[in-house]
Amino acid sequence: MNYNRTIPAILSATIALSSIALIPLTSPQIALALTADAVKTVAKQITVRIQGPKGGSGVILEKQGSTYYILTNWHVVDKAGDYEVITPDGKAHSVSYSLVRRVPGVDLAVVPFSSPESYRLAELANSAATRGNKAYVAGWPISGGSLQQPIFIATEGQLTGRQTPWNGYTLVYNNLVRAGMSGGPVLDDAGRVVAINGIVRLEENSDKIVAAGIEINTFMKWRSTISLPVVPQSPTAGNPKTPANNVPRKPGSAIAFAATNTLKGPSEFISSLTLSSAYFTTGNSNGTISVWNFPGGQLKTTLQGHAEAVNALAASADGKVLASGSDDKTVKIWNLETGAVVRTLSGHSGAVSSVAVSPDGQFVASGSWDKTIKIWNAKTGELLRTLTGHSGLVSALTISPNSKTLASGSKDASIRLWNLATGAAIRTISDNNLSVLSLAFTPDGKTLVSGNGKATIGLWNVGNGQLIRRLSGHTDGVWSLAISRDGSILVTGSWDKSVKLWDVRSGELRGNLSGHSGYVTAVGISPDTKTIVSAGWLGEIKIWKRS
Repeated sequence: MNYNRTIPAILSATIALSSIALIPLTSPQIALALTADAVKTVAKQITVRIQGPKGGSGVILEKQGSTYYILTNWHVVDKAGDYEVITPDGKAHSVSYSLVRRVPGVDLAVVPFSSPESYRLAELANSAATRGNKAYVAGWPISGGSLQQPIFIATEGQLTGRQTPWNGYTLVYNNLVRAGMSGGPVLDDAGRVVAINGIVRLEENSDKIVAAGIEINTFMKWRSTISLPVVPQSPTAGNPKTPANNVPRKPGSAIAFAATNTLKGPSEFISSLTLSSAYFTTGNSNGTISVWNFPGGQLKTTLQGHAEAVNALAASADGKVLASGSDDKTVKIWNLETGAVVRTLSGHSGAVSSVAVSPDGQFVASGSWDKTIKIWNAKTGELLRTLTGHSGLVSALTISPNSKTLASGSKDASIRLWNLATGAAIRTISDNNLSVLSLAFTPDGKTLVSGNGKATIGLWNVGNGQLIRRLSGHTDGVWSLAISRDGSILVTGSWDKSVKLWDVRSGELRGNLSGHSGYVTAVGISPDTKTIVSAGWLGEIKIWKRS
């Protein structure tokens, strides 16, 4: 996964900077300046992420009883639908769209949600008397690379002046601003909010990005004239979402694992792994594949061949053949006994984000940023067919135990089932605006398990496409799934830095493995269910033994 890729800015206006009349900033208020780190700490405590049909960032502005009010841009929530506010503690809170209020005449909106938790409220400054020239802009931009996960940042820059108002935007600054930061706060060097960030464009005849915000005084003038709605209370109001049947699942008898070894991979990010009885492999962001002895964890060999990050790995049932997908747009087939590349499969026009090998060893499937799935002959490397239908990158693939059905998951919030031999579409499952990040079939092939970007796990009936149940417990995207050979245990890895164990049949949470320093993006469980391997950011790999 190449996390150094530049993220294109959203050009939400076409007005050139040369046409803007800048007005000098007025004299500063008297307030105690903070260090840059202190301002960024404040920013993280008051900045939320908004997810839904659209989305972006927002600021915790006000509280009445248990109702919190988020100030954001109108264009972040102007498409009606189901939204969630992700607070700084990682909890997801439902939003009743009917209670969202637009500020007339400007690109601002107030989004209420209910929570019993205590969250820090933003301190506001009189933006007509902005202190000094320092500015800090905070928000949740979309990360680079194949995962495209929001990551909090706060950037330091300078207030450069004021422009003639456009949709409410007046304050201009030169901070680094990226897609996803719309609705986030602009703070002065005392950690107070002076504006809401939201407009990004290019200076005329230049590659220079120019950002502007709506001054907080504009909002406060409107706020003084209205009353904001209070979120009606219910038994589950403000709490993180419960499973689909609305009955919170209590942990069953715990399955205890303890970390016995922590390994360091050769790169900053490990995207995927495969696990067999004698070894496991990891796909690395530096383009290599590491082969480790199992369960000891000694590095056996390093496979080199990809020119860019390795995003996905899949092994044959006998563990002798490995398929890898990379940012270099290729799939490679490896002989793990010799470490040699058997063949390179080329044809995708974008990074390869997912791969799967059929249990019978006949097919290799690959999914890409180009929104297609390609089916290859595993023995000859011949491209058999290209499947189209997804409107977003294909982030997950899995093949049923009988090698007849291919399941694909996408950022377009859908799961598609295909006849692997013919390429015919079987059915499409919609996951309610939830980006699909990971997939796995149960050993009997009757249930498909999916992890999504909103921290939940879906169990689906393969025969009719209906949701059996939804599991809640993670607080961030579920990027990896593994199911034990006997079908009893589901292992999930998340960007909340945890690994969780679930009873597949009941949906009960059976264990929580904590200790990762970074996001967990790859998990595997041994055939005898006694060992788990997990990996992710910071090149960290953990081996867990059942106790």
